[in-house]
Amino acid sequence: MKILFGIQATGNGHITRSTEIYKLLKQHPEVTQLDVLISGGKAQMGLPFEVNYEYKGFSFYYGKKGKISVLKSIGKASFLSVAIALMKVPFKDYDLIISDFEPITLWGAKIAGVKRVGIGNMYAMTSKKFPKTKGVSLTKLFAQFMCPTVNKIGMHFQKFDDFIYYPVIRSDIRDAVPGDNNFNLVYLNSFTDEELLKCFTAPELGDQTFVVYSKVAQQTYRMGNCIIKPLNNFTFTQDIIECSRVITAGGFQTISEALYLGKKLFVIPIEKQSEQISNAKVLSNMGVKTSMQLCSQEIADWVINSQPIKVKFDNDLPAIVDAILHAPHQPKRKRKAA
Repeated sequence: MKILFGIQATGNGHITRSTEIYKLLKQHPEVTQLDVLISGGKAQMGLPFEVNYEYKGFSFYYGKKGKISVLKSIGKASFLSVAIALMKVPFKDYDLIISDFEPITLWGAKIAGVKRVGIGNMYAMTSKKFPKTKGVSLTKLFAQFMCPTVNKIGMHFQKFDDFIYYPVIRSDIRDAVPGDNNFNLVYLNSFTDEELLKCFTAPELGDQTFVVYSKVAQQTYRMGNCIIKPLNNFTFTQDIIECSRVITAGGFQTISEALYLGKKLFVIPIEKQSEQISNAKVLSNMGVKTSMQLCSQEIADWVINSQPIKVKFDNDLPAIVDAILHAPHQPKRKRKAA
């Protein structure tokens, strides 16, 4: 079986999850060829596999206070690169096209009439059984437009439907022995370093150590009670294993790993990002602290009163790979005769 794997590189969580799926597919006896296409190109933790096709595509960009900048995102989108990819990539040469919420591969598969499977947290929200939260209807429309497919592999913290699986937890995390070294891991890349440092060096947090992962820092440095580090997969993995608390956005993968490791968790979803807001709502119902703002006093109160919520997600990875490989074919629709 020849497979093309499309990966959205706008977030490091996509890379982390896709790497685990890639490794299992690569070892599968039914798979004779496994090629990779990435788009977005903003992930900063590196790609541990060969990339066959790479396009700029679409990505989210942020303005002040962690908000998505719609104008900047549209302005920096490369519609030309998407058009070139749809013309140049030989989609018909593949037996199966899978996508970790990467739009080019799913649109290419749809146009070519090739079997396709979509993977991602956002697909869970297309279920009629998913809890009703603000923005879910918009998320469903967005998912269908960006990454159209009938064969969906949804993932979430709870299994709301039969096509929803537990998060893919990478082996480095699943096999780890969690530590508790009394520091706070911060991964909030929609905020600027200046905004983060202003918050975490506030007097009410002065007795706490914050390890802040930066999207722009080139080397590690210290400022007061904050240690700023450039994004790096190895050090990030070590820090999330050894930290006491995690402060992060509403993205799926880091939250899943923090829950699995039993870390105290504070989630600040990106404003107007309906997927993250929905994630935060589900987490709040599970007892996780969430907020729509970056507030030093709120974080100080949480540090004192927070309790860990540990969720031992079953290893659904083999079942996910099996569902991908044996998904039903979606034939290209034929136009009705006039």
